[in-house]
Amino acid sequence: MLESEKTAYRPESVSGPGGLLDFTVESESVLPLVIIPDLHARAFFLKHIIDFKLPADFVLSADGKRLTVFEALSENLIRVVSVGDLLHSELRGRERWLKALEDFKGGIPAGSSMTEEMKEGLSLLSGVMELKNAFPSHFHVLKGNHENIMNDRSEGNFPFKKFADEGEMVYLFMQEQYGDDVLMVISSFERNLPLAAAFPSCMISHAEPLEAYTRKQIINGMRDSDLIHGLTWTPNDTACEYSCNAMLKEFTRNPDALYFGGHRPVFGTCTFRQGGKYIQIHNPDREFITLIYKDRNFDPDTDIIDVSRQG
Repeated sequence: MLESEKTAYRPESVSGPGGLLDFTVESESVLPLVIIPDLHARAFFLKHIIDFKLPADFVLSADGKRLTVFEALSENLIRVVSVGDLLHSELRGRERWLKALEDFKGGIPAGSSMTEEMKEGLSLLSGVMELKNAFPSHFHVLKGNHENIMNDRSEGNFPFKKFADEGEMVYLFMQEQYGDDVLMVISSFERNLPLAAAFPSCMISHAEPLEAYTRKQIINGMRDSDLIHGLTWTPNDTACEYSCNAMLKEFTRNPDALYFGGHRPVFGTCTFRQGGKYIQIHNPDREFITLIYKDRNFDPDTDIIDVSRQG
């Protein structure tokens, strides 16, 4: 699926598709953009997103009708970018993880709690993969720090533990229930996810960029441990103070451009960092999407919308 994504907007690295989605190139039309925050096994969130009817001033059909996200994707009228983190329900599933951990310690990797967790996670993952397959030029997913189905420690990945031993529990569940072939398919998908996206008015990566990375670095960074770590794992208050501003100047040359990412939870709609240039949009308790209009600057008061509350 992603191994062959060699297009004008995804320049090649020395070893295949590069780490950058570049929609600032002249050959790519400027379209309204929907940014999806960390999903974390919330298949219901993805369903609410694709069914969400977009505002009339954001996009309309040729005959002047309002469109859902799915309809707008079907007509190639918008782009959608997910910041990744598809698996692991995290705090929402804390009690379930703890029950699954007890089974895991008892030698049961696929008990009822873990099975319920994986039903949610795999439903979300398969939905995302189907959307990418259906709309390859308009629906995109960036790599997050949870995109590590093998739970390995390499290429910027680290084994994941939070409330339980989530990374190892997912890996062993998948191995027992689906086998190595399915594991390898998912791992290949993860390893070929791009690392950042650039648009005329914004940039996006999973996490706040730890340093100011160049276009060449990101394109050729698909196996660069330091760069991958710096775009997917950054804790708050550890990034270089002007990393976003420097990157926005290089990639967009737009003084009003902003940098968006998820990874660290926020309260409310968003949190501003780096003098307002970096905007965190991951509220795990809400179903917010961010709209980037093609003909006006971002307004946090109107352009971050809870898709669970329409109608």
